[in-house]
Amino acid sequence: MLALQVHAAPEGAKSTANIEGRLELAAGGGQTVEKGEVADGVVYFLPKAGTTPPRPGRFSVDTRSKGFSPAVLAVPVGSTVAFPNSDTILHNVFSRSGSNGFDLGFYGPGQARQHTFGRAGLVLVNCSVHQSMRANILVLATPHYVRPDRNGRFRLEGVPQGPGTLVFWHPRGAPTSLQLDAPGPVPKQRIVATKPPLVAGQHEGH
Repeated sequence: MLALQVHAAPEGAKSTANIEGRLELAAGGGQTVEKGEVADGVVYFLPKAGTTPPRPGRFSVDTRSKGFSPAVLAVPVGSTVAFPNSDTILHNVFSRSGSNGFDLGFYGPGQARQHTFGRAGLVLVNCSVHQSMRANILVLATPHYVRPDRNGRFRLEGVPQGPGTLVFWHPRGAPTSLQLDAPGPVPKQRIVATKPPLVAGQHEGH
């Protein structure tokens, strides 16, 4: 789970607060939603006054059993994501998502290639060898983000006081947002699933 690490603010620093609530993933026409699938979502806060740029990190998405693991990942802008090949076959990981597009070329078992994401936005990742392989990487220009739990509950800690926009995102539906005057508890939000899951059956039995 991608949760913001909170540290005590130094003396004289601006005060912070928490945002907490619940996200619901509802089935749209012709779709079904598995229990716990809401945990693939991301909730992030964009302060109106701006925020300190997030610290880039290093992440990994395995190509395994002709799929991506994890199939959903949220990273701060500037982060580098490695794509190790844990299969016994060739893969070619690529994306055509605008300024974050890339093509890692063909590489074999035990090899890894990586890409650095310099712009915020949603990156749709595929494999040219296996068209069923799909992953979503959400690149964020804010350090204030969190993944909900399997019941949709979330608690975003250490956000700055003041107004801002709280965004709710899930790979299966359109994002929704909420304008806040100040951090605090928020009403339950709903995203309607209008797309099929990235990996069928991945939440069964969990």
